[in-house]
Amino acid sequence: MQQRAARTQEALIHAAAEEFDRRGYEGASLARISKGAQASMGALTFHFRTKADLARAVCAEGRKALAPVVRGFTGGTGSPLETLAGLTAALVRLMERDVVVRAAVRLERDGPREAAEGELAGEWVPALRMLLERAAEAGELRPDAPPVTVAALLTWLVEGSWVEIGRAGARPPGAPGRAAPEDVWDLVLYGLSGTGRPGLAGETRR
Repeated sequence: MQQRAARTQEALIHAAAEEFDRRGYEGASLARISKGAQASMGALTFHFRTKADLARAVCAEGRKALAPVVRGFTGGTGSPLETLAGLTAALVRLMERDVVVRAAVRLERDGPREAAEGELAGEWVPALRMLLERAAEAGELRPDAPPVTVAALLTWLVEGSWVEIGRAGARPPGAPGRAAPEDVWDLVLYGLSGTGRPGLAGETRR
């Protein structure tokens, strides 16, 4: 019984993510969510009393999806700047393929304020700043590129990419009209690197 309830709850969260991703918070329909999850309205309201409760659950799952991606790029001993390139490209790829993350990003913009508690940025921005500090200590950043300024730039790049993907919907890597994140990183790293060495992001593709 508990396993069935857990499966129903998981299906409801995924169906809600699909609905929020397509239509936003205000346009989302509980009836469509229950149908998408192949669950009754009674089952939906048993697990989630309101649409706001569903939005909070989707945001929580989005944060959980980010955590292992970030961990995978913060425990190594390689070049911090190359590791950072891999992390940011992976964050963009995750947004492309994971509807729950896309929905969580959209809900942070147009959902109920309480749904964004523990914002997505809290899962990855601290790691970005840590890697930039390491890159500066290793002499990998230009002297006139302080970590705090670079962190702001990269945060805007990632979040801007997320907004663009959210508007356009998921498309396969290399789809017409969208630059690959690794190609963008090749250009960014060429400008940031203290060594002036281009092409680092291509070495970190996963």
